[in-house]
Amino acid sequence: MRWLALKSGFFRCVGVVLAALAGVATLAHAGTARAEQRIALVIGNAAYEINPALDNPAHDARLMAETLGSLGFEVIQLIDADQATMKDAIANFGRSLRAGGPDTVGLFYYAGHAVQAKGNNYLIPIRSTIRDEADLDLVGVEGRWVLRQMESARNITNIVILDACRDNPFAEVGAVEQGLARMDAPTGTFITYATAPGRVAYDGTGMNSPFTAALAQAMTQPGVPIEQMFKDVRVAVLEATNGAQTPWDSSSLVRDFTFRPAEMPTAQEQAERRLWEAVSATRDPVQLVLFLRNYPDSPYADEARSLVNEALLGVSAEPVPAPGETGSGVAEAEVELAAVPGALGFSLPLVSDDPSISGRSIEQIIKGSPKFTPVEGLDDAAWKGQTCSTCHQWTKEALCDQGKFYVKEGEARTQSKLHPLGGAFKLALFEWAGADCP
Repeated sequence: MRWLALKSGFFRCVGVVLAALAGVATLAHAGTARAEQRIALVIGNAAYEINPALDNPAHDARLMAETLGSLGFEVIQLIDADQATMKDAIANFGRSLRAGGPDTVGLFYYAGHAVQAKGNNYLIPIRSTIRDEADLDLVGVEGRWVLRQMESARNITNIVILDACRDNPFAEVGAVEQGLARMDAPTGTFITYATAPGRVAYDGTGMNSPFTAALAQAMTQPGVPIEQMFKDVRVAVLEATNGAQTPWDSSSLVRDFTFRPAEMPTAQEQAERRLWEAVSATRDPVQLVLFLRNYPDSPYADEARSLVNEALLGVSAEPVPAPGETGSGVAEAEVELAAVPGALGFSLPLVSDDPSISGRSIEQIIKGSPKFTPVEGLDDAAWKGQTCSTCHQWTKEALCDQGKFYVKEGEARTQSKLHPLGGAFKLALFEWAGADCP
């Protein structure tokens, strides 16, 4: 937002954001819970009493404080602070970081007027009168004071974000030039600017600057490293300003840092992943097809269909069309799968010592005539020569329930009772239900 450069009696209006990660950034692994303490000091100066007031800094600071609070930061927020209040807050911020220990993450955010003179950056409090360069040390807050407080804590990660705008409230002091001297950063530091050095930033048409608005949104994306996050911010700002403003950054980080760790998968997703890892490792077409039937919408479905094709057709193919889509890959795989000994499925041929059912599927057998009376005492004319669809409501679901009942009873008890289609068919139902009725 508000960054002015003062050099050799001249002020330059620029827009810059500095994000400095002093020390080594925390390594945020996907799925790992955030353990470190996070502390943020957020300042937004807008209602300047002597210098021209600004529209966005207070809104920017509130947005950033709310965003950081949602990311686990303990936030201290100041709106329209004078020099004494800013210095006290920065000193207390440093003490909090030192008390928090090495794993504490510190973040400082500032939105408001700021100037740069001879390579030194100054944040401008709301009650400041600047007539020449010499006044800066007296009325400003030097940016390096913030860095020194954070570095003195010797904590692992420190982040500084300064959002300064393109306005020049000190035009009467001298001519305005664009640009900002680059600030040196030690190893483990990430520096980003709201716009490229030598260029100006824009306020935008809303309540927030384009940079802070994009930053607040990008911070909440799970599992995104800070480098990628600011790349996303750059794209968003370019789009918001029609290419007029290009955020710029420089990094010397040696570890990863994410504002929001990657989300943990649900228990169901973890179970499905483990099952898929086990099934895919076998390359067994039977298990692959059973997986597809139980998880037709799985994120691994395309890969499973491809493996079925490779296993059964002996070729490496493009992912097979999903059920209902045009293509014969799955159908061909199921035809081949039907010939695999021991495969279980409602529409797959059974392997049995009983020639009356061997080679026929459950679906086919239930359409035939029963071997024994479905109900004790029933007249022969009522069932002999009749299709067994008249015996019971034998849908796939009903037969699955029947088979699961047999599994519950156990094989010995199951075989002790007659079945209209014979004992071998009853045993087949028992085994089919034991495989969860594929």
